[in-house]
Amino acid sequence: MSIVLQRGFKSEAERTSLAVREELGCRAMDRLDCLALAACLGIPIVPLDDLASDGAPADSIRRLLTADPPFSALTVCAGTRRLIVYNPRHPSGRRANSLAHELSHVILEHPPVPPLGRGGCRLWNARYESEADWQAGALLVPREGALEWLRCGGTIHAGAAHFGVSAALFRWRVSTTGVARQLGRLASLRLNRPSVYR
Repeated sequence: MSIVLQRGFKSEAERTSLAVREELGCRAMDRLDCLALAACLGIPIVPLDDLASDGAPADSIRRLLTADPPFSALTVCAGTRRLIVYNPRHPSGRRANSLAHELSHVILEHPPVPPLGRGGCRLWNARYESEADWQAGALLVPREGALEWLRCGGTIHAGAAHFGVSAALFRWRVSTTGVARQLGRLASLRLNRPSVYR
């Protein structure tokens, strides 16, 4: 189910992205270092398997790190403190998106919610998740950066490598932000919106 974002949210997300990048000393065309952003926000980031030394059951960690693991990342909240746990077995582009997504929840000041409700069902706020998805994309590949990259003759796959994201995410940003339409390169870029952006 697709959630329609509040009017003006996408433009604000782009402005937020550029402001965050400026604070980190990087331009729209630079790769965002999610670890540096987390450090700036005072949020530790740890790989899931590191939790074993803190008493997490080994079989639980193994289950989450199986082949094609379903777990990407999550934020653990304790009062005002945050800790992000991520899956180290995912490809680097997916890890970047997972971390940017979790950091976006913090940047957007989404209130923490319990992961599970009554009966063990996962609690899911579709609006917050959609906002974090969009903000993460803007952080990793700002519209301005994607436009400059393609204006200079860069390709989708090289752009994805340059920004440290998956080709699917880079293609999604170029398509949904209007960059491809602005440049008139839809046919040459073969932009078919992928079903999975991570």
